[in-house]
Amino acid sequence: MKSIKKTILSTFIALLVGSAGAGAADLPVNYFYEKGAMLDVIDNIGDDKGPGYYQYPADKRMRRGTFDIKRFSAYEEGDVIVFEIQMRNYIMREWPDTRKSEDQGFVANLWDIYIDIDGIENSGYKAALPGRDVLFADNMGWEKVILVSPLSEYEMFDILRNKTDELEFQNRVEDIVYPDYIRVQRDKVIIKISKLKLPGISARSGFQTFSMGFKKIVSPNRLLNRDVRAFSTYDDFGGGHDTYGDPPIMDMIVPEGDEQYKILRDFRSEPYREDIEYAEVPFVYKGGKRHSPGFAKPPVSNPPVVAPAPVVKSKPTGFIRLEPVTRPEDLGFEPAPKAPEGFLPIKKKP
Repeated sequence: MKSIKKTILSTFIALLVGSAGAGAADLPVNYFYEKGAMLDVIDNIGDDKGPGYYQYPADKRMRRGTFDIKRFSAYEEGDVIVFEIQMRNYIMREWPDTRKSEDQGFVANLWDIYIDIDGIENSGYKAALPGRDVLFADNMGWEKVILVSPLSEYEMFDILRNKTDELEFQNRVEDIVYPDYIRVQRDKVIIKISKLKLPGISARSGFQTFSMGFKKIVSPNRLLNRDVRAFSTYDDFGGGHDTYGDPPIMDMIVPEGDEQYKILRDFRSEPYREDIEYAEVPFVYKGGKRHSPGFAKPPVSNPPVVAPAPVVKSKPTGFIRLEPVTRPEDLGFEPAPKAPEGFLPIKKKP
């Protein structure tokens, strides 16, 4: 009987230890059984409220947690970069009432993945894509962005090329990357992209991902995203303003020590776009830091002790006073006799 109790107790303890270990953030393992990540961030659960007060649309098919990021990972797999976005709930693959889906196998979600490839200040685009209404903080910018939508690559290409109401946006279209592979796996979406599309990406690169609602609408103020209103509607989120400037971001990843609500709340909505004060969002770098590890300050060490250099007297410069000339007789010497003057006949030898 005692042995049975001991076995049960040991099993119970093992389960507790196992569950505690499962709660830790184990690094992802790729197809080649290589463990590690360029970035692996665990996000808070239950913060899918944007700046803290957004409400879900009145469409009851989108349950709470649909837009809540739980974990974001980016790692290498040979010549491919893999991005994994894990959500709090299972990703909706079809609408439950119509059973209709989209080309990529999901219907309600939209994700942006911004990449600061070089990790250098004052480099890249400072503004996010149209309709996001946010800038990037710390003078950092993105060189590439991955737009993960339910639409096919062909349809996305057509939509982006035909969005000519903002000419500046057309200059950025070449840096919008289409995924080579998208797979929905329960509560996780897996995106794979060739390294050739992300030249220069490394461990010092920074990442930021936005979780938004998908809606097939393209306008001067929207790019496939659901909008934010003062009161939620069947299609749009509530809790914002009926003017411009509310970021339609329900969730995102944040660096250590930062707060999502505080970041996304720092904006001012206005009737005219030129008067908007935009929220500024930071990138997240390796280790969950806010700054690129490639530019960390080196440790300060004491300078080596160096023997003082010998003092060398320099030659005087400028005006030099002349010393009086000393005469030979003053030194005790007799002056040499003067040479005879006048004509002197030359004596010839006999």
